[in-house]
Amino acid sequence: MKVTVKDKEIFQTIDPNVLAAHLETNGWQKIALVYENTWIWHKKNDAGQIFEIKQPVRQEFDAPQLIAEAFKTLEVIENRSQLEILSDLITALPNVAISGWINKVYGAESPGQITLIGFVVGKLRKINLELPEADYQLALKAYESRSPVTCFGDLIKENDGFVLNNPRDFALLSEAELIS
Repeated sequence: MKVTVKDKEIFQTIDPNVLAAHLETNGWQKIALVYENTWIWHKKNDAGQIFEIKQPVRQEFDAPQLIAEAFKTLEVIENRSQLEILSDLITALPNVAISGWINKVYGAESPGQITLIGFVVGKLRKINLELPEADYQLALKAYESRSPVTCFGDLIKENDGFVLNNPRDFALLSEAELIS
């Protein structure tokens, strides 16, 4: 099943430079710069058909629309769902809820820091965060009992992992809440 992303706000979170890096890595050729705000990229498929993507230079008013169109083309060329492509290109998600399990607590060397294994755009990812003391104590209990947790914050991709900034509303979940 291929999932289509339709939320304009999601496309606003995609950095045009990250899209450009993805295109270059996957064999797309940069053809022309139009009006100093849109790059045109081309790629031939195995049948010799030429595909085109318009990549915005900056995150401006029409950037989410151009990125949405790029996702439609990438879905065909890469034979992957838009959700899978999004999980590769996402760099930030503001005010997001993350649910998962605590994988690591850092103890005395980094008080309040934990690593959570949770779902980010449909894939299990490691997410680092620093909690205030009261939430950290709750996190220790969840870690010891292997209980699932939830937390809101601003998710930022750093290198190959994620950081949840401004964590809030940290709470334990029941298994039923996690699945639903």
